[in-house]
Amino acid sequence: MTQKSKIYRKSALKGRGIRNTDIGTPIINEYGSVPISTVGKSIKDSGMPPFHVLNKKDIEKELSKIENKFGMTPEDFHKAWREGIVHGHEAMKLGCYYEFYKDEYE
Repeated sequence: MTQKSKIYRKSALKGRGIRNTDIGTPIINEYGSVPISTVGKSIKDSGMPPFHVLNKKDIEKELSKIENKFGMTPEDFHKAWREGIVHGHEAMKLGCYYEFYKDEYE
């Protein structure tokens, strides 16, 4: 049987020391790793939002929005984005999609 380590830390809320606490120390299982609380649960039960991995068609669909939103070809858009002419959240997303598409599919 192992003993709990006596780690002396300060409380983030009170600013004073907490004695004999396990706060912040990971619980390591018999495999030498920290268990994930969602193991054995479905995604719906775990509270994790659903996710979708983009494929080539999804990225092409997103990149087709460049001409409608910015009025330029994807190549011109990427050049403008790299030079800082076009900016914002949507521009950053589309610029990253363009770079990923070029690296992976061309």
